[in-house]
Amino acid sequence: MAQDMPTAGRGRAPWIVFVVVAALLVGGVVWAVVGQGWPGASVAASPSPSWATPTPQPTVFETPAAGSTTEITKPPTDAEVALDQPAPPVDGATVQVVAVTAGTFAGQVPGEPSGDAITVSVRVVNNGATPIDTGAAGVNLTYGGDDRTPGIAVTDKTARVFPASVAPGAEATADFTFVAPLAAEGDVRVSVDLLASEPDIVFVGPRP
Repeated sequence: MAQDMPTAGRGRAPWIVFVVVAALLVGGVVWAVVGQGWPGASVAASPSPSWATPTPQPTVFETPAAGSTTEITKPPTDAEVALDQPAPPVDGATVQVVAVTAGTFAGQVPGEPSGDAITVSVRVVNNGATPIDTGAAGVNLTYGGDDRTPGIAVTDKTARVFPASVAPGAEATADFTFVAPLAAEGDVRVSVDLLASEPDIVFVGPRP
């Protein structure tokens, strides 16, 4: 009987080793899985992306309707006025050339001419009940009588200018300088464009 006990111990030894090795392997697999996390749990924990669908933009734009416009046709000049006389009142406005002065002008900006010059002073008197728009008033001069050669308008920094408007009961005077040869024969013509709906006022008289 004493001789059989070692044989039984030797028979169980391989099984014990196998069980221990198997337990170690199973434990290692479990540890690896737990350490890395279950794939299913990771996917479930990740929030699903939310994408906002962009609002489609219109590809065809409506063309705005054209607004109504009123065409203003400037009437032709009725008659010329003597250079030393006021023009007949129009819509409460009286226009007069109050001075025509001969002199010389030195160009103040590149390309501006120099030479003999004529300065015209124009006065606007408002005898009406509403302001007169003078911000866009224009004055031109021609010389040489019926040849009507245009004088060259130049910028005189010392000249008076019209305000944006002339109030009822008020008046304003502005100076306009033109380069023109003083030796030219014939009358000069001063054209004043004050009201868009009224003809230009033309003053005619001898050159200074």
